[in-house]
Amino acid sequence: MRVSIRRFALVILLFFLGGTIYSAIYVNYIHIHRLYQDIFIFEQFDSESFKASDLIIKNEIHYPNYVYSGYKDFISSFNSKSLSAIKALPLEEKCQAVFEQFHETDPDWKFPSFVDPDYLYDKSIENKQGYFHRAQDRLRKTRPEDERNITYRDNIGINNDFNRQIMKTKQIEQKMADITTLMRLYDKCFIKNDDQLTPNLKELYDRFTSKLFHYITPNLPLFQLSDHREIPANEFPVLNKDNEFLGDTISFDPEKENIIEFIHKHSNGRGIVISATTRHAKDLTRLIRILRALNNKLPIQILYKGDINKRSKEYIELTATCDVEFLLNKEHTNIYEKFMPELDLLNDYKSYGSEFPKQQVMFVNIVHTIAKNFKYGFPGYSNKVLALLFSSFKEIIMLDADTVPLVQLEHFFNSEEYLNSKTYFFRDRTLRDINSYIETNYFTKLMPSSEKSIDVLFDIPRITDKTLKNNYMTGFRHHQEAGVVVIDKVEHFGGLLMGLPLSLWREPVKSSIWGDKEMYWLGLSMAGDENYEFNKYEAASVGEFTVKNDHKYYTNTKAKEICSSHPGHVGKDGKLLWINSGFGYCKKNGYYRDRVKHPFALLDPEELNVLFSSPLKIRAAIVPPKIPYFRQPYSPTDSTAERAVAKKWKERKKDVDEISPIVDGKVQLFVDDHDPQKGWVKNSICFGYQYCAYDLIESYDSTEDKIIYDRGYSFEFKEEDVKFYDYLSKVWITASRTNPSGAVEKPHKEPPPKPIPIVLRPGKVDIDNGIEAHNKAQAAKENNKENNEVIKIISPPVDVQAQIDDIREVHGLANNRKGNGLESDAQIQKQLTDEGADKDDDDEQPEILPPPIDGDDINDKIK
Repeated sequence: MRVSIRRFALVILLFFLGGTIYSAIYVNYIHIHRLYQDIFIFEQFDSESFKASDLIIKNEIHYPNYVYSGYKDFISSFNSKSLSAIKALPLEEKCQAVFEQFHETDPDWKFPSFVDPDYLYDKSIENKQGYFHRAQDRLRKTRPEDERNITYRDNIGINNDFNRQIMKTKQIEQKMADITTLMRLYDKCFIKNDDQLTPNLKELYDRFTSKLFHYITPNLPLFQLSDHREIPANEFPVLNKDNEFLGDTISFDPEKENIIEFIHKHSNGRGIVISATTRHAKDLTRLIRILRALNNKLPIQILYKGDINKRSKEYIELTATCDVEFLLNKEHTNIYEKFMPELDLLNDYKSYGSEFPKQQVMFVNIVHTIAKNFKYGFPGYSNKVLALLFSSFKEIIMLDADTVPLVQLEHFFNSEEYLNSKTYFFRDRTLRDINSYIETNYFTKLMPSSEKSIDVLFDIPRITDKTLKNNYMTGFRHHQEAGVVVIDKVEHFGGLLMGLPLSLWREPVKSSIWGDKEMYWLGLSMAGDENYEFNKYEAASVGEFTVKNDHKYYTNTKAKEICSSHPGHVGKDGKLLWINSGFGYCKKNGYYRDRVKHPFALLDPEELNVLFSSPLKIRAAIVPPKIPYFRQPYSPTDSTAERAVAKKWKERKKDVDEISPIVDGKVQLFVDDHDPQKGWVKNSICFGYQYCAYDLIESYDSTEDKIIYDRGYSFEFKEEDVKFYDYLSKVWITASRTNPSGAVEKPHKEPPPKPIPIVLRPGKVDIDNGIEAHNKAQAAKENNKENNEVIKIISPPVDVQAQIDDIREVHGLANNRKGNGLESDAQIQKQLTDEGADKDDDDEQPEILPPPIDGDDINDKIK
């Protein structure tokens, strides 16, 4: 009996110890498998272990695993009701429960912008090997040359940092997804239900408006008319049925009213919206001339943050409201006779159907609508999101300043796409520029994508293949072109509001999308609103077919070629709707830099100078073939399929942007033994803005035994259309760059200050003459800055070796950065962007002159 008791006690003890050990393992590692991962994967530093770690992380953060943080508490608050029973409850009851519960959990919560440098989203958590290589390189740089070996202890330290980044990024991603979930509920409970709000819900509406949008002040923008009259503060203009402003307004009381509710309820009429600053003034005057030539009757609102100066406003107002005789007066510019001298705009404009009506222009200053501490929270392109929100229009055509519409603006509102969905979006170029798993997975997690979510209980639609199978979601960087965005903002208000967190969350958003391009369909999909329509065709290259064979980049192909810095958009009827990047041949004139590049090295210098200083000739357009998925839909965690695609790309024949520019000591930037492999091939002409497009490429399904082809679309425009495009190009390019006959008074300029004499000390150099020369040069530069009409540049003769050296320097830099075939487009694009290329016009920086040198400052430095 005693032995039995001892055995029983031993069993109890072993059971207790086993339970303790199991509990410790469970608490610290969740399960034994996690312990195995920590020992045999996460603390191993070979390539295979890195890949295994990446797969584990991808599976952990995969969007189907996301659950709203308040989901369990919300369910439990309904006393064990089934999900179907909760779903059937009145909307008011569910809304009150979810928002009161959120407030009780964290009464002081406000929308976070996640800009703390110590608490940022880190996209490298899906690429452990890359993270380690960068960390090891940083370590080596801090050590003497003979102590740069990386030890196991170093790797353990890097691994610990990496694990902290994983934990931090998971937390941030969960919070961001929770916020977009909360914003969908806000839209469902309050915005879409604003005519049925009970007092309790109205109180919650106001409370959560101040929480979610605390960076928006309770102030409407200030509206200024083109005759300098200002609408009183906190009043919205009201348009009549013809979209004319005749003086009616509606007042907003910031003490009593909810600004989000007010904008949603009182936006009215149709109009054109442009986000701009002073540096866009030249493009704006050109755009307004085009709108007048197209007989535009829609009002125009130019939104800015106090950063359009008085003189620029006066130029814009003058262009919008002056008589046509003044507007088209050839004496106002010295370039009028240089382009199509046979076309006299003033005498001929009626034959093109133009009436040049005066435009209704309002300047809308939004500087006081954003809290001061968020002044820099909406830089550059993201001002366009604010422009959509704060415009008083309900139905909006938003244009970039360098956009050129080629049809009457009402065409967009009358399109089948807009009539069906109250949106009209445009597809971008089908560039083979890829994104990453973590980017597509992240954006999908921000959307209502799961059947097991709180969205289901509120009848918020889940996204479908319409979103999940678009170009961006299947692995490509570019899907939407945002030079023209047409939208009924009241109809799609929830999606519009989603653009605000996308603007404020710099990472991972800023590095995952190009400017604002993807924000509009993304915002709508994040709101559970897939009722948006894109144009039938992807973006086209617009210009002239390359006719001379020795000017082509592919000299032995049946593919048509158009090389242009202008993407354009062709409607389903084959009519060209609009182009981007203005009407100049180059968005940025790179004549001197490009003179030695193919095919311009074949041209006479004077002929080349004329080409670069002339407007674009629109004769045709090419939409290249579609490209197959790079990443399969639904952001699969296993990257085997996309690695296979990348391998296939790498094994294809080389395109002209992937070959060496020097063959046997000779310049050769063309291919003569095969067809194009990509529909878009980028080059460095026009500071990297130029792409060549092809309507025929070797198919991605080709084999060694059988070459097949993918076809795109080519459009050759009718003679009457070509004539009209030439007419518009002259209207655009002859916009006065100088003050026309004193129509706008120039601000008084003080003469540059005389240089202050410097008291020389023994042993010091007399630099007074240098200061004087510098000040004179800067003054001359400023005085001549606005008179930079077309300048004839005569370049010295360039020998073959000079051409080779120049091209080696320019093209060789791209080759050094492009890596393998997979990365070529993305890396070259980044390299060229660093040189100032291929960003939206909002990202273009104005020239900033250094201030005159001050003699006292230099004396102080000499001391």
